[in-house]
Amino acid sequence: CRLGIKNVKGMLLFGPPGTGKTLMARQIGKMLNGKDPKIVNGPEVLSKFVGETEKNVRDLFADAEQDQRTLGDASELHVIIFDEIDAICKSRGSTRDGTGVHDSIVNQLLTKIDGVEALNNVLLIGMTNRKDLLDEALLRPGRLEVQVEISLPDEAGRFQILQIHTNKMKEISFLGHDFNLQELAARTKNYSGTELEGVVKSATSYALNRQLSMDDLTKPVEEKNIKITMEDFLHAIHEVQPAFGASTDDLVRQVIFCHKCLVVLTILDPS
Repeated sequence: CRLGIKNVKGMLLFGPPGTGKTLMARQIGKMLNGKDPKIVNGPEVLSKFVGETEKNVRDLFADAEQDQRTLGDASELHVIIFDEIDAICKSRGSTRDGTGVHDSIVNQLLTKIDGVEALNNVLLIGMTNRKDLLDEALLRPGRLEVQVEISLPDEAGRFQILQIHTNKMKEISFLGHDFNLQELAARTKNYSGTELEGVVKSATSYALNRQLSMDDLTKPVEEKNIKITMEDFLHAIHEVQPAFGASTDDLVRQVIFCHKCLVVLTILDPS
């Protein structure tokens, strides 16, 4: 670069599961107009054989090394996406398996990204639900220095996600006349993108069940009679519960309980 600044070698996407980290990593890889991204699941790199795991890591960077040797600065960008990177890059010394494999993996990655013979044509994108488990050295500038939190969607985000998953239903007139997308987005606080997709699938199953004949399960379902109502979606919300966040009802109960305790304490000890 003319400014004398090295390009970013790595970035970390972290946040709750089901929020679209993998999808976002794929899109980043496509936007950079480099080589087709290599997508690696962290646990797949591990091997029970001594030295094999480190070799698997080196093999991921082999194409980039070859391009850098032959093409130099003209080399295309190689994007390597590590899903569940916390499975292989835990804090060194934290794993007591007696093999030291995890420590060696971290050392091998650091060497490739920011070592003496570091590659300049590689972007490493790591994804994890547990940023706190990662080795601190991996998060320093020059390594996975760009860290982006992919959090749970807000109401506007939930509206857009639900709209994507119900668009086809709307086009073929499968949605009931009482369906209210805005209300559904408001009622699904703390839901991740994957959980919202689960809500839509669950609501669809309720609508399909109404069309099944228990006397003859082989009887085909007439598509024109399928209508997914708002009631189906409300049933689905009760069935598919969010894994993260606190419900408003629970918070209200806690506030009321604390208020009652405060009143009792004040009566017992007015001072």
